[in-house]
Amino acid sequence: MKNKLTFLYSFLCYALFIACSSPKATITKHTEQFYTISAANGQDSLMQAFLSPYKKGVDTIMQGVLVYSDVPLTKAQPECTMGNLIADAQLVSARKIDSTVAISVVNYGGVRINFIAAGAITRGLVYEVMPFENKIAIVSLSGLQLQTMCDQIALRKGWPIAGLSFQIKDRKAVNINVNGQAINESIVYKIAINDYVARGGDNFEFMQKATKRFTDILIRDAIIDYLVAINQQHKVYHIELENRISYAE
Repeated sequence: MKNKLTFLYSFLCYALFIACSSPKATITKHTEQFYTISAANGQDSLMQAFLSPYKKGVDTIMQGVLVYSDVPLTKAQPECTMGNLIADAQLVSARKIDSTVAISVVNYGGVRINFIAAGAITRGLVYEVMPFENKIAIVSLSGLQLQTMCDQIALRKGWPIAGLSFQIKDRKAVNINVNGQAINESIVYKIAINDYVARGGDNFEFMQKATKRFTDILIRDAIIDYLVAINQQHKVYHIELENRISYAE
């Protein structure tokens, strides 16, 4: 009887050990395959048919005219008509959230096409100009930090701005004015800028320590709303160069 109990006890201990043991890992070898896709592959007729109704809907939306412009919009430095449009639209949108926002800044590299002819500006064109999902951020900068920001912009030969003007001399910003008033180091200025730069992107590391407010407003949507509002007033869009940034003689 004792031997039976001993055997039973040993069996239970062994069974418990097996039950509590970690399962053995199974290693599966995975081999990746890469396929080159080009025009030579032809089109998948079934997929084309499946996407067709969706494409028609998207095309209808993207081809919708937001406003008509009586001047071409171009991308250039130190100032450009396309940049002025984006900076103005961003400023108007930011002020709906915080009326004390004084300045709007747009990073030049974020503007993705160089030219829009005079005439219809469609929703699709705005998506081409601003294809990224960047949103508006409101950043509070001291006068000294604003000087640093303007110097960075001058070093890059000019970015689109609104509510702000200065000249570039020896790759530095001089004669800085905020809404017509000389920069004051004791004043805190609120800047509308995209969330990427607000977080220190594009080598704007000094922005990381600044007080910020991030919004849910896509810059692209701010441009669209701005142009739609002009159209609703039965106006043609018109923009000019205003020496927002220029080179000192």
